[in-house]
Amino acid sequence: MTVTIRFATTAEVRPLRLEVLRADTTNKTVDFEGDDDATTRHLVAVNAHGEIVGVSTWLERDLDQQPHLRGLQLRGMATASSVQNQGIGALILAAGVDYALSLDADLIWANARDQALNFYNRNGFVTTGEGFIESVTRLPHHRVIKSLR
Repeated sequence: MTVTIRFATTAEVRPLRLEVLRADTTNKTVDFEGDDDATTRHLVAVNAHGEIVGVSTWLERDLDQQPHLRGLQLRGMATASSVQNQGIGALILAAGVDYALSLDADLIWANARDQALNFYNRNGFVTTGEGFIESVTRLPHHRVIKSLR
């Protein structure tokens, strides 16, 4: 599938966040702290029909455990269920890494759902620390980190 990756608005990422990230949860909140910060960027994958089929959000946020390094937090990564496992997530992630490098970031970090850990590990992230239950989704998560240096 051919897609175009571009920057987007918060409003553009909300529908897919709801569809994918909140599908099996009672909490339907899809607004994240920092979504509308001046330095936050949203990336979307758009198919040939103009439909958004993938989203991610990138916040300039250092990792508490490594405050001496410049960090970007990845949040709200989602691919439409109809096109999962077709490489769209990897394309969005690669575009986010390029964005992080353009900011001279040292690392990217995320709180990843355990069911997505293999995806992150395949794409150069390392799983760290103990798992936890995320407060909104009530699903198991782990922190993942990708060093850019």
